[in-house]
Amino acid sequence: MRDGACWGQTQRALPDAPTGAIQSQPPSPMNATHSVAVRQYHKGNVAEDLKLAALRILRSERLEELSVRRLAREVGVTPANFYNHFADLNDLILELGADAYLERAKLLAHIRRTAKTRSEAILQVAFSYLDLALHQPQMFRIMYGYLPEAQKHAGFRDASDVSMGEIVEIVYGERRHDPAHLDETRERCKAAYGLVALGAGLARNVVEGIVPFSAEREADMRRFVESVVQTFIDGEFAALAAG
Repeated sequence: MRDGACWGQTQRALPDAPTGAIQSQPPSPMNATHSVAVRQYHKGNVAEDLKLAALRILRSERLEELSVRRLAREVGVTPANFYNHFADLNDLILELGADAYLERAKLLAHIRRTAKTRSEAILQVAFSYLDLALHQPQMFRIMYGYLPEAQKHAGFRDASDVSMGEIVEIVYGERRHDPAHLDETRERCKAAYGLVALGAGLARNVVEGIVPFSAEREADMRRFVESVVQTFIDGEFAALAAG
């Protein structure tokens, strides 16, 4: 993989996520972060208010604490009214994931446009997984494996495709991702899929303590992620495999 002098010049608009979705801040160099911006409930939009109630709960509690009855009580509607807007609780959860993927796509587009080199962009992408897992662990779970059949949800699938398209463009410097032809996309975008697996897997292992640290210091975690990702960028793994 070579870094190009004109890296990051391509730009295109991305769809806006609904109000109350996970919001991302423009990342500082090597520090791509997400933050939650949640507004107050308002009358007349029960579906949006149910999503906002879920976001508020997930700031401090686990996904397992969500229930239709609790969300309805938070918003001031009956549990039966919930089903006028969502098929079930998983439907609402995946709508939250879809919103977050669209915001993540904006973050990735910012990285693509502003990183000086491809290597720097790839490191920022890896850091963004760690930041999400550290600061929004329940959203990380939604986006990366909480519901095994999440890709059957059209909104979630389409939004994750938008995010994946940005990662592909970061890795290859061109638009190769085609959700309508996934078999061909997998063949020509292997390095991008590898980056997703590496970034999300490292983040999960670090945050869940599978890779232990003497103390939960975020700076040490970031240094570890950087060193692992840099090993792949530098081709050290390929050299070791060849030996």
